[in-house]
Amino acid sequence: MRKKRHSEIIEIMETQNVISIRELAQKLNCTEMTVRRNLDELQLMNFVKRERGYATLLHTAQPTDYYVQIQENAKEKQAIAQIALKYIQPNTNICLDSGTTIQQLVQLLPTDLPLSIITPSLTAAMTLSNHHSIQILLPAGLLHHSNRSILISEPENMKQYKADIAFLSCRSFRIPGGAFEHSQPLTATKKSLASIADKRILLLDHSKWEVNSLCNSVRLEELDIIITDNKAPEHSIQKAASLGKEILIVNPDTNTVDSHFNRSEPIF
Repeated sequence: MRKKRHSEIIEIMETQNVISIRELAQKLNCTEMTVRRNLDELQLMNFVKRERGYATLLHTAQPTDYYVQIQENAKEKQAIAQIALKYIQPNTNICLDSGTTIQQLVQLLPTDLPLSIITPSLTAAMTLSNHHSIQILLPAGLLHHSNRSILISEPENMKQYKADIAFLSCRSFRIPGGAFEHSQPLTATKKSLASIADKRILLLDHSKWEVNSLCNSVRLEELDIIITDNKAPEHSIQKAASLGKEILIVNPDTNTVDSHFNRSEPIF
């Protein structure tokens, strides 16, 4: 309940960066005392700043429409996708998350590559609809309008499936927490995809590092490989590498790997 209330406050403040305690209480249909308590907790997590009678939203990962997101850092996303493609072998089962970097990967898949894909992404499914060598499973659930994806309604039912690799995205990424999202339903969907895969690969451009988002979708220790671009903060990369994470740093000008930390096996 507490995490749900935190999420509701953040969602309200994303459209109104500064808001009074009274107005928040009215929007949440709760007491001002409850709002103050939740804001104090969010302040400790560096999401908001409390002032007398009102609160200010600090720097967080902002939710935007899918077709806005896909244009942001497009060059970096394309380069990350080029490298991620090298991990996909014929006749494997893969999960594809609904992120915009994942969509860049989808657009690179050869039309004659035989695969089985599990994805909640409606844009991925439509892109692959003419790839007759690819079998696509769309999980049952509700439409997430801004993300153009399905929120899996019964994540526990995903355990009947098995994947070789899950390609995952995130709204924000922090060390040592891992990958984060804004809402619990999105988190549940991503957790379910990660849980059925033998290997989990996170694709994220530099803008996702070191920003706040509320709900932990995949813990750092659950990730096998991280692929990012060379604008990502070096000190955070070094910290993740020191914790044993395999990390590929991609150069978007050349679509090649500049650095490869904790390499597990050659793929190129």
